[in-house]
Amino acid sequence: MGACMGLGERGGVDARLWGKHKGLTSEYPVVCHLMDAAATAGKLWDVVDKDGSLAKWRSYVSFWAGLHDVGKISPSFQVKVPELYKKLVDASPEYGEDRAVPSLGHQEVTHWGLVQILRELGYAAGDSARKDVGHQVAQMLGGHHGRFCAAVSRREWANPSGRTGVGAGKWEDERRRHAELLRGLTGAEEGLDEHLPPALVVLALGVIVVADWLVSQTTFIEPRLPGPGWSATEEQVREHWERSLADAPRLISEAGLGTAEFRDLPFADLFGFEPNTLQRSLVERLPSLVNGPGMLLVTAPPGDGKTEAALYAAGVMARSSRATGLGFCLPTMATTDAMHRRVRAFLRTAFVGAPALTKAHSMAWLSHDAAADAAASAVDAPGVVSGPEATGWLYTGKRPLLAPLSTLTIDQALVAVLPVKFNVLRLMALSGKVLVIDEAHSFDAWMHALLLRFLEWMGALGAPVVVLSATLTGTTARSLVEAYLRGCGHDLSDAFSPVYPGWLFVSAENGKVSEPVAVASERERVIEFPVRAVRRGRDTAHPEHRISVIKELLRPLTEGPEGCVLVCCTTVAEAKETYDALADWFSELEASGGEAPGLRLLHSRFRAKDRAAVTDSCERDFGKTGTRPRTVLVATQIVEQSLDLDFDLIISDLAPLAFLLQRSGRCRRHQNPGGDPHEALRPRWLSRDPRVVVLDPVDANGSFEVPDAWGKVYAESLLRRTSILLRERSNSPIGIPSDVQSLVDDVYAADFARAHDLLKEAERRLARADGERLASDAAQQQLSELVAIPGPSSRTARNLSVLTTPMAGVDEDLITTRLDADSARLVCVYEQDSGRWTLDEAGELPAPGLNGGQKISRDQARTIALHMVPVPARWTGAGAELMKLPPAWEKNSVLAGWTLLPMRRSPTGEWTGRLQPGAVRIRPDVGIFVFKDGVGSPPPARGLTNESHECHPEPADQGLSAYRDRRRGVTAGVETQL
Repeated sequence: MGACMGLGERGGVDARLWGKHKGLTSEYPVVCHLMDAAATAGKLWDVVDKDGSLAKWRSYVSFWAGLHDVGKISPSFQVKVPELYKKLVDASPEYGEDRAVPSLGHQEVTHWGLVQILRELGYAAGDSARKDVGHQVAQMLGGHHGRFCAAVSRREWANPSGRTGVGAGKWEDERRRHAELLRGLTGAEEGLDEHLPPALVVLALGVIVVADWLVSQTTFIEPRLPGPGWSATEEQVREHWERSLADAPRLISEAGLGTAEFRDLPFADLFGFEPNTLQRSLVERLPSLVNGPGMLLVTAPPGDGKTEAALYAAGVMARSSRATGLGFCLPTMATTDAMHRRVRAFLRTAFVGAPALTKAHSMAWLSHDAAADAAASAVDAPGVVSGPEATGWLYTGKRPLLAPLSTLTIDQALVAVLPVKFNVLRLMALSGKVLVIDEAHSFDAWMHALLLRFLEWMGALGAPVVVLSATLTGTTARSLVEAYLRGCGHDLSDAFSPVYPGWLFVSAENGKVSEPVAVASERERVIEFPVRAVRRGRDTAHPEHRISVIKELLRPLTEGPEGCVLVCCTTVAEAKETYDALADWFSELEASGGEAPGLRLLHSRFRAKDRAAVTDSCERDFGKTGTRPRTVLVATQIVEQSLDLDFDLIISDLAPLAFLLQRSGRCRRHQNPGGDPHEALRPRWLSRDPRVVVLDPVDANGSFEVPDAWGKVYAESLLRRTSILLRERSNSPIGIPSDVQSLVDDVYAADFARAHDLLKEAERRLARADGERLASDAAQQQLSELVAIPGPSSRTARNLSVLTTPMAGVDEDLITTRLDADSARLVCVYEQDSGRWTLDEAGELPAPGLNGGQKISRDQARTIALHMVPVPARWTGAGAELMKLPPAWEKNSVLAGWTLLPMRRSPTGEWTGRLQPGAVRIRPDVGIFVFKDGVGSPPPARGLTNESHECHPEPADQGLSAYRDRRRGVTAGVETQL
């Protein structure tokens, strides 16, 4: 490259030191890469700092971004390209005076090598790492690969650069020269006297990481490679710097990382209809309360317009804060899919320009369209010299977190407070949005504890948050408010009680909690919850057997011409058993000359395309404009949150009261005081009020008993309490929303047994179950304190490694958003007579990569994803007969985490595979099922036309690529039980 030094008498930098090499036509000087990162970080900071409140830090962040890869100025890094290292040492022997340690990461050298340099530049020194401001900044920059290095020990504190492999002498001098050059370019001339607050560390490092990745793309670097004779002269450096500054806005824009500006429009203009009572109260009162970031807590029953209320409030809160986007968090993949469509319709009106809307799911539950996009994006993502993690964030699954608008599962947010790689980047990405957290009542003790820690960090980062819930106990509501205020640096000084339905606003600026605003529901109604005791066992003909009771309740439907009924089950296995029993019964009815109703099954273990077909047909038939064919839908809890369905009757297994209330929202859902769009199609056998019949599990003696098959889906304590409460109210319908808050609080009341005058034996059993629940909740909360990262305190900021390093003794299986929940992504492939492998039974769709070929195309990746079926991870364990992934799949960052199940024809002509529970089969109408003891396949679903099996998934923006850090990663475990 010609002369080695630039900038003449000022003391230049060595242009021969390379920073990027792999995948390039020639080496790229480290000084060029550092300037690129510094320039781009400054422009990204402008995006983060919308309101200018953080303007004083712009030059610092730009400077620090320039320093992030200064560790590449070391023998341990330069030796990675031997021919260049040899050429360097031959020409300048002083570079060969220090020993290289190839295993030493350059990020560690950045950390160790910058401590002394930053002291010299005016960063306050200390006699230990925890007290040294320069060390904090150095440790922050050493974390740009996702994990912070351990703090420099007292033993090595005197001379951090003296560590073998870091490089002293000439190497240290070059690092110093590069630092001085970058300080001059960025204008960060002053040092620092105090440690950075944790929130600033998160924002700064997040911006630096993204800037590094953006300028590490081969498509960005190739046109900028210096020509022969480039030697980093002052003129050349200035020219490169100016070019980097000029290119940064385009680079950020093309990556889709800009801002989303909310329009200030009236509610009716945003949504096309006038606000209801809840929405109108927010329109009239919220703007006067918002004086910066804060948290809005809204509680209201299903169907009361919480989504539109949240979207309107998000605009109000964004305009009063530095938020530049919207993130809508939901509990499951299915709810995320549904919300994505609603937010997409909203953005056409609500935002200036056309900001991109993206979607992120947790790894366990990839929807058909998100999985397809993730797999397809992984095919042709541009090369990023920084490595596969950068590609994943910028072009595949994790990009929605960085884009201005996104819908995502709550897991994507909660993993930010687990000690995993790039959790700080997640925090930064989410803090720039107004975050809407929906269905907050559905979290268990573990997830709730993680949510509290997440809210602490959002409060510290000044992120506006909207929390929506159908039901919340007063204790839970207070814990959410306390956590957010704690992050903001405030205490909850005044007691408050949530109102239902209603809302309250918490100010991050002054810590004040507004007076809760009660609103009247426009959908006030009463719902009957009759309880039927049911037993289980082999004698399904017994009049109290669960199947017999379901048949009895369905008899008006089977004998009449109209009606739509939902049978909601606790587990996939029980849903399948119920479906099979009803299918046999309906076959008998038809054999005797009757006309049986249609029958459908819906749960999580379908191929993506088949599940889409079933859910689409259900929404078409039982939605607001549905034709309402005479049908029974057997489903799991998946139906209670994600779909806008209306049934004439619901038959439900017992569940905790909050879930039953949520489920009841699907019973005559569209009927309200203003009318019923389905009135002409309602059956004559309807009761006056909507009815949810609860199947109360009992043993042979009629005593309450939780079925063994339910496992730990629900706490026995809450099931017992709900059973007692509903039996006591058997003749009293529940008013919604008027009775909801008191009933939910009652279910959790400490004096429940005394208040309900239980018999001694019932009280003893409840006390045992309560003890188990409270002990489990306490254990989960305590365990979360060990597993989750610390809160945003000053102590955290002094040693950043605690943010990405699990506490000693913490099992890696605990580093998850959902305890005891895991899944595998399975693709069935069929061996045809010709020896070919196909994705379909008919042999018409070749399985890409299994019949030769080394690369999966974009269209092929989408096709594969449409055939993915989620199953419990244990099913792929010992005893499963699986197929080794072909090289073409292993090269795709999404498909590499999936599992191939070979399917072969049995002597009877059925396609069969083998997983850990036994032989399995899969059908479009029932999903994957275990085939035991020679029992034949279930009858086909009734009421599904061939057309309903057609699947034309709409294109999504982005899905989620594999998240693995030697861990199972982010798992959305709810659906493992659906």
